[in-house]
Amino acid sequence: MIQCMKVLSKMSLIVGVLVLVGGVVMLAWGSWIAYWHYATLSTGRSAEFTNPIPLLLLAAALSAVGGFFTGLGLAGPRKNLTEKPVEELS
Repeated sequence: MIQCMKVLSKMSLIVGVLVLVGGVVMLAWGSWIAYWHYATLSTGRSAEFTNPIPLLLLAAALSAVGGFFTGLGLAGPRKNLTEKPVEELS
């Protein structure tokens, strides 16, 4: 059972880190779009841009899910714990 938990922990850690990196990349992309909106509006020009709000919300959600799975992976079992009899504990 512990071996299965170790595998799930490692998989959770890998998936969590990948999703977290994807969320950060999407957040950077959405921030870049928002920056160009600001740059365009501050110069008084008009240009066609996509709305960055859904992208930023998706990036925040992905980052939260990635952080959750990374935390699950880091908090998982690390070594085999052998059960000791009650007599040895006292």
